Amino acid sequence: MKFLATKVKQYWLTSSLNVNKVKNAGLIIKESFIGIEIPDDKPTGEQYTIVSSAIEKLFGENKQAFPIRLLDL
Repeated sequence: MKFLATKVKQYWLTSSLNVNKVKNAGLIIKESFIGIEIPDDKPTGEQYTIVSSAIEKLFGENKQAFPIRLLDL
């Protein structure tokens, strides 16, 4: 299982408000990464769009600072 995600600062996840924002955006938290699990080695366009849209919703104009990558966690 792979994780399509972006990294956030660990201290950002210490706020329950931020954790709730991540969950409400449809993402899950693993270590200091937020994203979605995918079953294979290549994310679909739809999966990428889900993560990208959620990151835009969370960070707005600052979304450029949160690159999306495929991880083995």
